[in-house]
Amino acid sequence: MIKVSAPSVEEALLKASKDLNCSCVDLDYEIIQYPSDGIFGIRKKEAKIVVSIKSKPIKEKSKVQKKYCIDDAISEISKEINELFALLPYKLDEIKISKYNSNTILIYFQGEDSALLIGEKGYRYKAISYLLFNWINPKYRLNIRLEIEKFLSNHEEMIEAYLEPIIKEIKDSNKVFTTKPFDGILVYIALKILRTHLPDRYIMIKTNENDETYIVVTQNNNE
Repeated sequence: MIKVSAPSVEEALLKASKDLNCSCVDLDYEIIQYPSDGIFGIRKKEAKIVVSIKSKPIKEKSKVQKKYCIDDAISEISKEINELFALLPYKLDEIKISKYNSNTILIYFQGEDSALLIGEKGYRYKAISYLLFNWINPKYRLNIRLEIEKFLSNHEEMIEAYLEPIIKEIKDSNKVFTTKPFDGILVYIALKILRTHLPDRYIMIKTNENDETYIVVTQNNNE
């Protein structure tokens, strides 16, 4: 804190900013005497201020997200997910977590009641997958592959077998194709397979008048 005198308050602030080596906007000041011209120049008074540099608010350090190696993430996720599902009224074996690829983990459920986690048309499977992804991906930056008693792999194989000749026919003829209706999670499995094999096509999910979901493969993207 310093005391500064000058012919005007403004000049006093400029002088203080030079003395304190900062901008005027960074100063806190109190005027202890206003300037006065006096009478005929007699008893003329300068402006006097007491000045200090503003205390800058301490910025809260942005939280740096912890980086996990995949093995550490698997260990932590395994502990938490088993504790979570132990609270539910299902008879399940230990939930196994393993590395699927460099940025994806495999979560494997099995046990006496594991089929109950799939639900009708796979809707419960889809809900569990959504909840687990929205916990694991933001925190660990990992994708998940949820497997419940080989539900996913069995249906992938089944749909892959159904789509294989269709994909070949579409590639050979460049024709528009509509799949059969799929239930629940199966439409998303089919969609993923088609987009993998036909990356240059428009591929859309549609619903017919009977509320059945199917996939339409149309012309090339660049046509």
